[in-house]
Amino acid sequence: MSLSNFALTKSWENAEDFPTYEAEEAQVRADMQCLFDELAAGIQKLINELQKKNTGTGDAGANNIGIDAIPGVSANNVQSALSVLETQVVAATLGTIPDNSIETAKYKDSSVATAKIADGAITTAKLANSAVTGAKCDFTSGLTVAGTLGVTGNTTLGAITTMNGKIFLSSDSYGDTLPGTAEAGRLFFLEVQAP
Repeated sequence: MSLSNFALTKSWENAEDFPTYEAEEAQVRADMQCLFDELAAGIQKLINELQKKNTGTGDAGANNIGIDAIPGVSANNVQSALSVLETQVVAATLGTIPDNSIETAKYKDSSVATAKIADGAITTAKLANSAVTGAKCDFTSGLTVAGTLGVTGNTTLGAITTMNGKIFLSSDSYGDTLPGTAEAGRLFFLEVQAP
C-alpha cells in the first residue's frame, strides 16, 4: 500500500463551488470552513498512514517513504533500508564484514599484531624491493638454518665446492679475520672468538 493521494474537492476560483453572493450566514460559514476541514482530514489521513507499524502486511508507514540511493544498500524505501542496515550491523557484530569494506585508514595503529598474521601469509611477492634491510638481517646472536640446501650436482665455485646437495668450504672461505681484499660474490664466514 502506498500513501494516499490528496486533493481538495472545491476551489475558490470556481463560482459553482463558492458563489460570489450567499444570503444565508450558515452557508457562508460552511463555505469558509469547507476547505479547512478537507485539509485537516487529508493531513490526519497522512499522519495515520505514516504511523502504521507492525502491520505484518507490508503497509507500515516506513514502507511508503522513499530514500536516495545508499552505496551498499539495495533498497528504495525507509523500511527496506532499515532491514538491510540491520542485517549488515548484525553481520558486523558477528564478525562477518562485507568484502572490501575496511579501508587502510580504518585500522588502528599497531592493530595488526604478530599473533594475528597467519603462518605463510606474507609472500615474497608482497615484500617491497629493499624492504629487508641490513638492519633487519643482523645475525650477531647467531643464525639457525634448518631444512635441506637446494644444491644439486657437483660444481666448484671458488672456495666453495658443492657435491650431491652438500656444500664444502675450503680454508680461505672462513677465518678469524676478514680477507685483506674484498671480492665481489665471495662468501666468507668470520669466526667469532669467545670472550
